[in-house]
Amino acid sequence: MPKNRIFDLATMAVIVSVAFTRLLPHWPNFTPVLAVALCGGMLYSDRRSVLVPLFAMVLSDVAMGFAFGTEYALHTTQLYVYACLAGTALLGRALATMKTPSAIVLGGLASGIGFFLVTNAAVWMHGTMYPHNIEGLIACYGAGLAFYRDGGNFLLNGVISTWMFSAVIFGVRSLISRRLVALN
Repeated sequence: MPKNRIFDLATMAVIVSVAFTRLLPHWPNFTPVLAVALCGGMLYSDRRSVLVPLFAMVLSDVAMGFAFGTEYALHTTQLYVYACLAGTALLGRALATMKTPSAIVLGGLASGIGFFLVTNAAVWMHGTMYPHNIEGLIACYGAGLAFYRDGGNFLLNGVISTWMFSAVIFGVRSLISRRLVALN
């Protein structure tokens, strides 16, 4: 098997493996979800930029459903979550020409804010806890921010986790690359 094919498969394995860290104990929303999508977008310039992260998340969602119950794998905002992942992957593709650290910082910030706004709006639209008017939407966003109070904060959980897991993905990918070069 050619080394570039091995490297490509190893990169996919790293992305899928990082997605499965969602099954480990963690602070609320301190997960690799957005990092998997952002890095997938940055690392692939074809349809894999979206497909690899979505595949990784579907696999980890199925595993979470088996481990913790179906409500962890299937919920009313699932399509919005996957739409955010696809959007983050496309953002990663758009940022791929930037230097990697800058792309991760900018992409992590933008995707963290976007994910919060979209998924909380989905809760508001499909739920019955908040009135379906602007006051209800604002209350839903407020409750979403308050959710972080018990386990960190929005910046730590929604953004820094994306930066950290992105660094892990790129770091492991770099180690694999060096090992493959050393095999020559």
